[in-house]
Amino acid sequence: MAKIVVITTGLTGILNASFELVNRLQQAGHECVCASTMPVEDKIEAQGFSCLPLDLVNFDPAPDVPNYKGPLRKVQRLLHKIIYVRERRKQAVKALGMDAFMKKIKGVNPDLVIIDIELHEHIMTLVTSPFKVLLLSQWFSTWNRKGLPPIVSDIIPGDGKKGIEQGIQNAWDEIIQQRKRTFLKKKLTSVFTDRRSILQLYAQQIGFSKKYIPENYWPGPFSYDQLPVISITDKSLEFPHDFRPDLTYVGSMVYVNRKEEANQEINEKLTAVFKQQNEKNKKLIYCSVSTFKEGDKHFLKNVIKACKGQHNWLLIISLGGLMDANEFHNLPENVYAFLRVPQLEVLKRADLSINHGGIHTINECLHFRVPMLVYSGKRSDQSGCAARVHYHGVGIMGDKDIDESEEIRKKIEVVLNDRKIQESIDQLGKTENVKLEKFVASYII
Repeated sequence: MAKIVVITTGLTGILNASFELVNRLQQAGHECVCASTMPVEDKIEAQGFSCLPLDLVNFDPAPDVPNYKGPLRKVQRLLHKIIYVRERRKQAVKALGMDAFMKKIKGVNPDLVIIDIELHEHIMTLVTSPFKVLLLSQWFSTWNRKGLPPIVSDIIPGDGKKGIEQGIQNAWDEIIQQRKRTFLKKKLTSVFTDRRSILQLYAQQIGFSKKYIPENYWPGPFSYDQLPVISITDKSLEFPHDFRPDLTYVGSMVYVNRKEEANQEINEKLTAVFKQQNEKNKKLIYCSVSTFKEGDKHFLKNVIKACKGQHNWLLIISLGGLMDANEFHNLPENVYAFLRVPQLEVLKRADLSINHGGIHTINECLHFRVPMLVYSGKRSDQSGCAARVHYHGVGIMGDKDIDESEEIRKKIEVVLNDRKIQESIDQLGKTENVKLEKFVASYII
């Protein structure tokens, strides 16, 4: 069997999903190593997997500019960038640290590297090396394809003017123009030492073909057309469209045996809630808002208000550590707030998930057959994920900036009582996905 290195950014969602990917490959007989560009060795080793620590990504590789003072300092800084542009670009490329990265990969000498599609300089380095490379995407398709709305939007094909062919294309055009302006501004203000410009220079230096990195508008600076990608989403939850060649859906990755942080006090409180759910036959609602911002407290308080007085409902809120739990005191007797909870343990018992549209939470909900009420956090792909949940009838979506407590309550009642939603979840087949183990085996040969 093969030796495989799986590299991710180390962000919680993709890291947790990679554990199931590694687990499946190891069950198929492969030798796997988990690598990450964030310091998450403790989390990897807690799962019992081999770990390869990598250096942090250098998102700002350009060398510092002298700290000029006085009324002309802005002009002096700009002149310094212009005068020393070649040397600064040269230093920035070196600061990417790819020599050290390649040394570590050669030390493992893998038969295959599966790498997070967001790790751009690492991808370029590997593709131009002797190693076989397979890109890993945690998203649905992000490419501009006929019939497919941008994943950053909540557009549903066939729904209203925005959902017709021209409306979808208008959405793409708007994003493309906005991103072009952003790219140009960064390039000019940095004098060609912004991250995207440095990556383009690095690609040129190592012979990474331009055909792989056409203009791209989310995520990151490049899209890697013509390179093979596996998406750890369910194809059956995707919008119907002209699918991109070399994009293979292998289905969601939920590692049910993962070790999650939770102290004894949290476990005891959760056990008491679960006991109440079972003994009194109450509906358990789980609200996770880990990527919500400070300004979203109003929405969260509306969720609490929506559940107040509903004696047949129990609400567990996971604040994700981003909010102060002390701000949520004097809660209704059926509402319980935690900084964080072991999410899989709660979802096993939940009757409804109120979430922000994160793809990994959605995957976990579908794994445990939990209907969803999705209030997109309106970041990255969250709106696109919410739209897909709504389109396929495995939940409904609302708007956190519009819905007040009464509307939230009505939507909760709909999801809890609509049998069609549960039937849609139960019928959501995974037959359209390609089996990961089979695909990897064929790719290595």
